[in-house]
Amino acid sequence: MNKKIQKALKAGDLVDFEEVFENYSDAKKEKIIKRAGYLKTAIALRKLRKQLKLSQQKLAEKMHVEREYISRIESGRQNVTMETLYRIAEAVNKELEFCFK
Repeated sequence: MNKKIQKALKAGDLVDFEEVFENYSDAKKEKIIKRAGYLKTAIALRKLRKQLKLSQQKLAEKMHVEREYISRIESGRQNVTMETLYRIAEAVNKELEFCFK
């Protein structure tokens, strides 16, 4: 990380994403983008659960899994399979739609 970015972070200033991102190798950039995709899915699932006013525990019960499994999904620490997405949709009486952008 360059000194300008380190100084800004230490001061608590905002740092431009592009400025930080350009300093990474292509391999690291690819990993970051992949991880961001997982986190977008995790955030969308959490948002859906909150909109439906379901606790993690209630969703877990509907899916017959442990609450910690839902927590790991929502934090992006759990790899989510298509089967899991369908099980979530079924548990909340929603249809799963999938699209590529």
